[in-house]
Amino acid sequence: MQDRTLPRVFVAGHAADADRIARAAADLTAVGYAVAVPDFTPTLDADDLLARVADDLAAVEAAAVVAYLPGAEDTLEVAHAETYGVPVARLVDVVALGVTR
Repeated sequence: MQDRTLPRVFVAGHAADADRIARAAADLTAVGYAVAVPDFTPTLDADDLLARVADDLAAVEAAAVVAYLPGAEDTLEVAHAETYGVPVARLVDVVALGVTR
């Protein structure tokens, strides 16, 4: 279960970056963030894919910030964050800030 008192960060990246996203999530967790990542699990049908995208976009809306990997500033999640007023920042900048407990 995720600690709701920690600032939430959504990590944006491309499906080809799944391993880098997992490492980024670990780095962010280590410096005190609650982390959400895109669900790149293969889908069997369009309904499943749409449900996963909807879940990811809901996580973006609930985030305090969307941190994107290099080259991922063009993702759907970043565009969605900008549309809904969720701050967007480079991953390296968010990790550097850390969380003061």
